[in-house]
Amino acid sequence: MNQESSTTIDRMAGAEAISARAMEIGMENGVTISECVWDIGQDFGHEHAHRLDLSTATKTVRLYFPDLELTTSGNNARKKRTEDRLRKAVAQLLPLSPSPTYATSA
Repeated sequence: MNQESSTTIDRMAGAEAISARAMEIGMENGVTISECVWDIGQDFGHEHAHRLDLSTATKTVRLYFPDLELTTSGNNARKKRTEDRLRKAVAQLLPLSPSPTYATSA
C-alpha cells in the first residue's frame, strides 16, 4: 500500500470517527442528526480543507476541518478543538421555540 492510499484511509477513518461523535453529541442533547455528509478536499494545507454538513429534518449546519484533525488521533488539543466545534454545531441544530415579540403588561 502506498503512502497516498494510506493517508486517504486515515482521512476517511478520521471523518467517520468525527461523524460518530457528532451523532453521539446530538443524542446527548436530544437532536437527531439524520445525515453527516463529508466533502474531503484536496488542498490539505488549507485551514478549511474538509467540510462536514450535519443535518436534521429541518436544519443543516456546516463545519470545516483542517487535514490534521482528520488524519491524527490521540492529540488531546486537536481532539478538544474538534469536540468543542461539534458541540457548538449541535447547539445550532437544537429546535428553538419562537420567543414572543412583545410582552403584555398587567
